[in-house]
Amino acid sequence: MVNKTDFEQLFRQYYSILCKVAYGYIRDRMVVEEIVNDVFVRYWSKQSQLVIHSELKDYLCTSTKNACIDYIRTNQKRHAQTVYIDEQEIVCATLADLGEDPLDYIINSETEHRIRQALAELPERYRLTVTLNRIDGLSYDEVAEKMSITKNTVKSNLRDAMTILREKLKDLKFLLLL
Repeated sequence: MVNKTDFEQLFRQYYSILCKVAYGYIRDRMVVEEIVNDVFVRYWSKQSQLVIHSELKDYLCTSTKNACIDYIRTNQKRHAQTVYIDEQEIVCATLADLGEDPLDYIINSETEHRIRQALAELPERYRLTVTLNRIDGLSYDEVAEKMSITKNTVKSNLRDAMTILREKLKDLKFLLLL
């Protein structure tokens, strides 16, 4: 069991490393710091019950990664809705200034909304794979590393996700032709 002085030293030693790990998943500094602090609190409170089969650094990094994925899972839908509302407010405020065609705007907005909705309905592993690869622009190797899966699993997840999305969004082809 780690005493308070050793724990403080561990905290100083690994805090910035764990923040970097978390920042790879979540681009909000305050959320990252909160997640890393929670990882340390959980470690401190449960250290007597833990059986760690690897290096402590690896354990803490994995705990941080899992905490980030949990955060994304619980907040992704709410975050997507908030971002969508904020974007709509900005677009609506500037639409007249830009002289945009309202029909184009409506079609694009509806298309974007339907795509976001279809993404939100995907199984979590597919949604995360599509988000990391297609939206965040990460390579197959980078996605595999972040999700702790193989490159072939990334490809398989993307293939299956795209099949589901094509089926869910097949009626959008008509709108896009307009």
